Amino acid sequence: MTIKILLADDHSLMREGLKQLLEMENDLEVVGQVGTGGELLEMAFNIKADVILLDINLPDISGLEVLKILRERGCHKKVIMLTIHDDWEYVNQSIKLGALGYLLKDVEAQSLYRAIRDVSVGKTYIHPNLAFDIIVQKEKSLSIDRLTSREKEVLSMISRGLNNDDIAEKLVISEKTVRNHVSNIYRKLQVKDRTQAALLGMKNDIIHKYI
Repeated sequence: MTIKILLADDHSLMREGLKQLLEMENDLEVVGQVGTGGELLEMAFNIKADVILLDINLPDISGLEVLKILRERGCHKKVIMLTIHDDWEYVNQSIKLGALGYLLKDVEAQSLYRAIRDVSVGKTYIHPNLAFDIIVQKEKSLSIDRLTSREKEVLSMISRGLNNDDIAEKLVISEKTVRNHVSNIYRKLQVKDRTQAALLGMKNDIIHKYI
């Protein structure tokens, strides 16, 4: 079954290079290319595509804003953000807006192919360089079960990008209590910081279990 792809990047050479790279695979086909957010908003509803590769840095509208508008207008095509930004905040915003994938532009071909195939069937794929060793250490997934129900709830909110003050307000508890929960989460999951905890939470789909 062929996966149809729509490319959105303001650099024509980048788009053409991606097209050639993708179409080396028998099951991947580029069905459209655009260079601006406005063009994508028009084409997304008029072309049959399974996956959109969307650059964050478009010249007229940011890729994140384009994604937000697509969702508001009822476009549910699967989206992979393709960018130079190796910043967890961008990853978090993208996932919250409905993207299923986040790739850096220096991604290896095989990782790109895998991301598209995974996303096309509804899986999430984050660039390996952003996932650290947590993504590949399956045994750490088991450590999620060590958390209490409240700690899992806090981890879900961390994975959605909330800070301690936001979590305290939503759970109607003190900020000090939140800090204690966060400290326990780090210790039980054997992670060093908020980003690693969030990645592990996402891998275990905790975002959708505790909303």
